[in-house]
Amino acid sequence: MPERGEARPRVVVVTGASSGIGRAIALECARLGDTVVLNSRDAAALDLLAGELRAAGGRPVLSAGDVTREEDRRRLVETALADAGGIDVLVNNAGRGYYAPLREVKLAELESLFALNVFAPLRLTQLALPALERSRGVVVMMSSVAGVVSSPKLGAYAASKFALEALAVALRAEVASSGIGVVVVRPGPVETSFRANAVTAEGIQAGVRPAFAPVQSPERIAHLTLEAIARRRPVVETSGFVRLSSFASRVLPPVFRAAVRRMARSSRA
Repeated sequence: MPERGEARPRVVVVTGASSGIGRAIALECARLGDTVVLNSRDAAALDLLAGELRAAGGRPVLSAGDVTREEDRRRLVETALADAGGIDVLVNNAGRGYYAPLREVKLAELESLFALNVFAPLRLTQLALPALERSRGVVVMMSSVAGVVSSPKLGAYAASKFALEALAVALRAEVASSGIGVVVVRPGPVETSFRANAVTAEGIQAGVRPAFAPVQSPERIAHLTLEAIARRRPVVETSGFVRLSSFASRVLPPVFRAAVRRMARSSRA
């Protein structure tokens, strides 16, 4: 478990905290004694999680709401400031998948995807920046291997994560003089309900992955995320599969393109 270097508990804001990676991050922060501001649309799930955080030694603060809504975003940041006293870490974790061939991508669904995966973390970060400047805190962008590579039927989802990565690169440079860190986390397949909750085109199976891509636990991703926060690492790629995919796309593009073509052929009905 990452060791705490600060003299006081942190205030950590986690979006999408009711399940999966967000839940695991919240629990690990609680074990470190942090105040964790929990956000999700599922208020009942947050109530249950809050009890687990208290038992683990953390102090939960609840702010149920939809981060695609401006009033809910503002309330989340205001709750962190009023009830927790500030913001030391903002974990932009809420997101959704989308599986469809590009010819079948619906623009309304793509707009909804970007509203959650791109616009919400950008706007939350904007709202939290004054508090993060005071604390010299950290912004976490939960990206994906799809933030650096794209593949058949994942083009729309990858586009949203590519956009998030671009925002993180610019933000890191812009806030460096304020002492704010920006951490990008790139998981591969994770054992969560992400695929079950993804938007899919009719007849498309979500979540088909290469056989050599290991499925990691949310707890492993949480541990690596908190370790990266503590060390202020700009990027953490959570597995050898992610590192290999990223390397191949950047350094061996012909090989990567051939692999993607094979994936497209094998995925055809």
